[in-house]
Amino acid sequence: MIALLDRLKEHLPFSLLDETQQQAIEASAQIAYYPKKVQLIAAESRPETLYYIIKGLVEAKEEEELVDLYHQDDTFGGIELIEDQESDFDYVVTEELICYEIPKEVFLTLCKENTDFKNYFFSSIVERIEMIKERKESAKMADIMVARVESSILRSACIVDAKMPILEAIAILEEERAVALLVKNEVGYGIVTDADLRKYILHREEQNLTQISDIQTYPIISVNEGELLFNVLLLMTGNSIKHLPVLDLNDEPIGVLVLIDLLSYFSNQSHLIGNQIEKAEDLKSVIDASKRIDVMIKTLHLKGVKSRYIARLVSEMHKKMYARLFEFIFPKAWHKKCTLILMGSEGRGEQILRTDQDNAMIFEDGFEPEGKEETLLQFTEALDEIGFPRCEGNVMVINPKWAKTGEAYREGIRRWIEYPDQEGLMDLAIFYDSFAVAGNIELFKALRSYLFEEVGKHKTFLPHFARPIESFESPIGLFSRFISTDKAHKDEIDIKKGALFTLIHGVRALALEHAITKTNTTERIKVLNNVGYMNKEDAVNLIEALEVLNTFRLHARLEKMEQGKETDNYIALKQLSKLEKDTLKEALKMVESFKKRVSYHFHLSMVS
Repeated sequence: MIALLDRLKEHLPFSLLDETQQQAIEASAQIAYYPKKVQLIAAESRPETLYYIIKGLVEAKEEEELVDLYHQDDTFGGIELIEDQESDFDYVVTEELICYEIPKEVFLTLCKENTDFKNYFFSSIVERIEMIKERKESAKMADIMVARVESSILRSACIVDAKMPILEAIAILEEERAVALLVKNEVGYGIVTDADLRKYILHREEQNLTQISDIQTYPIISVNEGELLFNVLLLMTGNSIKHLPVLDLNDEPIGVLVLIDLLSYFSNQSHLIGNQIEKAEDLKSVIDASKRIDVMIKTLHLKGVKSRYIARLVSEMHKKMYARLFEFIFPKAWHKKCTLILMGSEGRGEQILRTDQDNAMIFEDGFEPEGKEETLLQFTEALDEIGFPRCEGNVMVINPKWAKTGEAYREGIRRWIEYPDQEGLMDLAIFYDSFAVAGNIELFKALRSYLFEEVGKHKTFLPHFARPIESFESPIGLFSRFISTDKAHKDEIDIKKGALFTLIHGVRALALEHAITKTNTTERIKVLNNVGYMNKEDAVNLIEALEVLNTFRLHARLEKMEQGKETDNYIALKQLSKLEKDTLKEALKMVESFKKRVSYHFHLSMVS
């Protein structure tokens, strides 16, 4: 019995109870067995027990119609007990059932003592997704505690001779943009940091400070490569030091670990990666730093950070990355005569894990750059090396369709709107989601203004633009049951086709109608609320639904990445708990409701 109850404690909402409260369950809960077809709770009756399923299946029915399914680790009867109300459903055993029965009096006492436990049974969609994240974080956060020092998180070691004049050494420090100087002595190394330089400024004359060894801290406190990062943190904190040399097996420096980078690693690594990108001195350094963004994403996801905030941070990291790639790859003669733009999820600031390359180039009218094809190919190959797959639709700068003059784009915009065929509608959607990341931004702004002008002249175009929201069916059907129709993905649903596309494109169509310059879907929803298209409650619900869908998608992709599988947009239903399934269902229902609203708004039933 005790072993079985230990399993119960691992699952919500029982994991929210303290030890004393869990002991109350141990003292009162009973294990029960029921064969098939037994009715546990009848509609219009008041239950006297909270049920927790150990094994088996229970159906909730309303007038013989299936409403919901309960299986291993699910609970039912809680809301009826708390509200002291009659059940709306019949709960019938459909597979032999083994369950815990927790008496009503004990359950209600726990609800009175523990507000979080009680609120779980009434939790909203947002609160449920937070609970899911907390569970995943507690299961995996231990991984970061066994991380070790490696060269990728170190700053470069700037080494000078002990007899070098101080001013000459400082000049080298500045030239190499290093964080500290390592001083090579006859025996071992010393270190010179900002604190030592202050000493030089204040006391150079009275103490006759001339060579760099006069102001060094010697001997140094150091660690070897491979040391546990947690031990390093304790060492630096205990000795009140901000710069720690890291040595190889021969006690030779390989780099310097900076405290703020170490703290960044334990939080989300954003400072560390951003710093590495900004201070990169060559293309390879930008590429190496950018590859670490996935590590940051995993850390943030495990900490339960909302997916839209992760996407925002990733977007900022990518902006830095693209700006540096632009600086290193594109000739200076190009910089004021072209604009690099990002499109797709990257343009919307919603890309988390790397998907395909979606980018374009706008050239100033009349500008014909030399070596155009070679330069654009070099840019694409740099993204290849970072890990961005090439776009299957060829929406990349190496495609002349997406690397042309402003006038050529204006001609394309006119064609997209006046002759809205499938390809043109897709191209317009891609362009509308674009964001200028480097070069002459005014070239892009002028095109966006032109797009809004043309749409304003052709309002009848908008229903054609919005119509693709009807391309895919919802993966939730009658009685709130999931529908999985792809034979190659049994018991899985495509979250992108089934919900995300509908939500994102529906918002995109409404945003285009209102000439909204924001590209991010959440920001577009907020503006739609501000201009009066939807009220605050509807806007909040839609943002919450988007958050839930993106969170499930991100978690599934991270899981597949860790297993070495190809990342896609499928969610495995069998791997979801009852809490997760219910949360996903609510989000899907919100999207379906929004789809009907957009369809009515644009009169899509009348579009041929």
